[in-house]
Amino acid sequence: MSYTRPSRKKERPCLSMDDLLALVAEHKNGQPNYGAILKYFRMQMGWKGWELALLYSEALEAEGLEEETRLIKEQWIYMMENHNMVPLDQKRRWILATLLDIPPALFGLESTSPHRALFLWKPVDVAEYRAILVQYLAAAGRGDMQGFPGDIKRRISALHREAPFANLLDKQEMFTLLCGYYILAGDIAKDQMRLAEAIVLHSRAITIAEENTLYDLWAFALRQRGNGYLDRGYITAGLEGFAAAQADFAAAARDMQAAQHLKATISPHRQATIALAAGTTEACIARDRQELLRALKVIDQATGQIDTPADEESITMKLDQERYHLNRAVAYLASPFQMARAPASARQALEEAARVTVPTQKQRQTCAATLLAKSYLVEGLDPLAAASAEDALELVKDTGSRIYLAWVEALYRDLRASSYAKSAEVAKLGVKLLRMQQPRLFNT
Repeated sequence: MSYTRPSRKKERPCLSMDDLLALVAEHKNGQPNYGAILKYFRMQMGWKGWELALLYSEALEAEGLEEETRLIKEQWIYMMENHNMVPLDQKRRWILATLLDIPPALFGLESTSPHRALFLWKPVDVAEYRAILVQYLAAAGRGDMQGFPGDIKRRISALHREAPFANLLDKQEMFTLLCGYYILAGDIAKDQMRLAEAIVLHSRAITIAEENTLYDLWAFALRQRGNGYLDRGYITAGLEGFAAAQADFAAAARDMQAAQHLKATISPHRQATIALAAGTTEACIARDRQELLRALKVIDQATGQIDTPADEESITMKLDQERYHLNRAVAYLASPFQMARAPASARQALEEAARVTVPTQKQRQTCAATLLAKSYLVEGLDPLAAASAEDALELVKDTGSRIYLAWVEALYRDLRASSYAKSAEVAKLGVKLLRMQQPRLFNT
């Protein structure tokens, strides 16, 4: 597969005032066709439906209409346009007109209305946005992500609003930050098991990076989306069987290959982080020891960049010894085929990771604990697997990670299907798991 610079967008038609008035005069569903006007001006701005939905939600929130923002999705924008369901309320219509620079007369509004000067936004401070992104990334690495999504959404909206109109230098920086915030938002969604949402957010980062030739971020966003597919496949395989996970594993492989195709245009550090993910993906579909060894060789391509300074530190992951050994541990356990598994080698990799573990990295400790339980399970050491899964569940409680909770659930289901299923240890694990999944059942 080859990649070329995206072609220039087609010119959008420019209608005269008479044409626009004719659109309004069409009438649809018993009122002037304001939906057609909304669509025309949205397309003139070059915005997709979800972009307008984000900005409209933010504007409603700024006007004290927070309870309505949860209803504003991309589909609602298209309903307004295609079924002429533009709000009857003048304030809401003024918000849309202000966002899209729609002349008041074309939207059924009085040009003298005091609402013309609605919601003045605070301009984007590029340095502050970068500093906050660095801060959020550091906190996310510690598993401390409470309260992030709302602010991230507002920052994404502001960047969408200002980036197209910024000077050349600021525009590039704003699009870089926009990619970073989208990637972070996607990573948070993935950790909370909102995997479909994570894939959408990472896809938006990919589109922006590709359109603005931000090659390092383009490759990294592909990697992160691939990881989302990989996690979904890994969990699906554990809960429903390997066959049910094939589509996700294939999608992950495509994204990793696409990221590797950008190798000539990205930094050595970025190449290394992609090698880690690509090798892990190959291990998930390995059928025998030879294919596992090939996957491990891909992972080992990262060794030259371990603990070296990275470009764009505000937006990249840190590549260190612990992450490298954790990826090798995953690779040793990922395949559904016994011939492509090596549980003892996985535990050795986990021991290597433990020697360089940073106590504040709770997410990684949780990952290591679940992998340890998996290694015992693969080897048929069910009592040790049950005990380690219980330890992992305690760490999940500290981090609140929904994705590792799903990993533990997959371990529990495998134990329930084993000869150890009727043991007190497995029963206790099941109760603790249920308590975390359905806490309301235990509230008295």
